[in-house]
Amino acid sequence: MRRFGIGLALALATSVVMTASASFAKDKDTSATDLPPMLTAGNIPCTLVNSRFIAEGVGSDKVKAKYYEAACKEGLGFIIVAKEKAPAPEAFDCYTMGQPGPDGKKGNLTCTLPENAKPTLGIQTAFTATGHACDVSNVRLIGSSSKNTFFELACQAGDGYIFGMARHTNEGASMAFTCYDPNAKDNLKCTLTDGDKALAATADKLMAASGKTCAIKDRRYVGMTTDGTGIFEVACQDGKGWMVETAGDKFKIAVDCAQASNVAGGCTLTDARAAETAQSALYTSLSKKAGFDCNVSKYAAFPIDAKDREVVEMLCSNRPDGGVGVFPLGSGVKPVVYDCVRAEAEGYKCSFTPESAVFGKYSADLKAAGKGSCVVSGARALGKTDNSDLIEVACADGGSGWVMEYANNAPAPPHLTPCSITTMGGGCQLPTNKKK
Repeated sequence: MRRFGIGLALALATSVVMTASASFAKDKDTSATDLPPMLTAGNIPCTLVNSRFIAEGVGSDKVKAKYYEAACKEGLGFIIVAKEKAPAPEAFDCYTMGQPGPDGKKGNLTCTLPENAKPTLGIQTAFTATGHACDVSNVRLIGSSSKNTFFELACQAGDGYIFGMARHTNEGASMAFTCYDPNAKDNLKCTLTDGDKALAATADKLMAASGKTCAIKDRRYVGMTTDGTGIFEVACQDGKGWMVETAGDKFKIAVDCAQASNVAGGCTLTDARAAETAQSALYTSLSKKAGFDCNVSKYAAFPIDAKDREVVEMLCSNRPDGGVGVFPLGSGVKPVVYDCVRAEAEGYKCSFTPESAVFGKYSADLKAAGKGSCVVSGARALGKTDNSDLIEVACADGGSGWVMEYANNAPAPPHLTPCSITTMGGGCQLPTNKKK
């Protein structure tokens, strides 16, 4: 559920700063009339409040161009470069253009209009428009893609963000990512903010706003949905836990972990489901009907979902690998039991059985498929399609791992794809497989 797919994978340009190699020629300032149609033609996010003509000259690319500065209602101003015969101008923000070069000096295209004198304030205004709150105390320029210029923002409250400011009005809105997102790509990791401290400050504030009683034991940033809802998990000292949803940076709702199995895969820091034994014989019978030989010694139910089916985690006395049984409440639909790795692909997290208990089963499935040289040493749910669950496995001998594709409602055999060639689910990520 992480952006969901919560990962940004953009190649950032190392620099967007431009200089001119030839001397500039001053001309009459016609920027007030020249710039508005240029801003429209270039889809530049700027409602003009002030402007100046800088000069005309030949840039380092040997192309003749006119250079302007624009101050904008949206906050951050721009240097506008109108190249001869180009269909639209280019725009570079005043913060980027104000960065010193290798010699420690600012270039000749630095913004000087009064409205652009403090570009950090311009970034603050542009960032606030994303719906997040941050009193910016520090800024780090990361770089630019074709659509966004990326900054790291440190906030006075101790949290921080990666802010991707939109460069064009026709290519999507600006975006913001929290500094405590553990899945952030290397080139978008925060360096100005301590992620653990930022997470603690944010999660504690949200729990206080929820009105729930919780002496906080642990916290986890779960991710952000495509509609901008942020999700945190908070574990309490008394064994309870909560999934907390946000709208922007504001508290939205807190869901008890006992009822949160369908919220971003459910709680992982705490398990509020009660272990029971009263109906062990019933679930033993149901699991065997599903083709899963399990003498149920204890079980814990997930909430009944909208599909009118009972979902139960089961611990087995006759085998090390337990499972999650999905038992329809009506007739005519076959029950199914998922092992504790496949269950995660289906949105359920086991608490009785470690994932390692399933490795022997996967090794046996590989051997049955003629891949007996792979003794499984690691596994993870890679994802699911409309028709199957995808499981990545790693091999103890360090050889190439596999993606095992199990068809819906079928325990075996799986379809196999080598990690070395697969792109399913974003590709293999287990440590030994990433080296291939």
